[in-house]
Amino acid sequence: METSKLSWYYHKACEEIHQIVDDLYEALHKEEGVPMELTGEVEEAMEGVKMAIYHELDLIKTAVDEHESEAKDVQ
Repeated sequence: METSKLSWYYHKACEEIHQIVDDLYEALHKEEGVPMELTGEVEEAMEGVKMAIYHELDLIKTAVDEHESEAKDVQ
């Protein structure tokens, strides 16, 4: 894998993580801009966030593993 493609994967995954975190920040606030104060509300807002972030981190790991594997094959 070309280093430019590896960088592209990093960019896309980090961009997605950034969007996930932005969405979480918005979800942690009510329409009026008041932050949620109850544990249940916060837990509901966080539902799926960890898995979505882990998915993007796995993409990064897979991309670098593939890059490293292909680099070894060339040598």
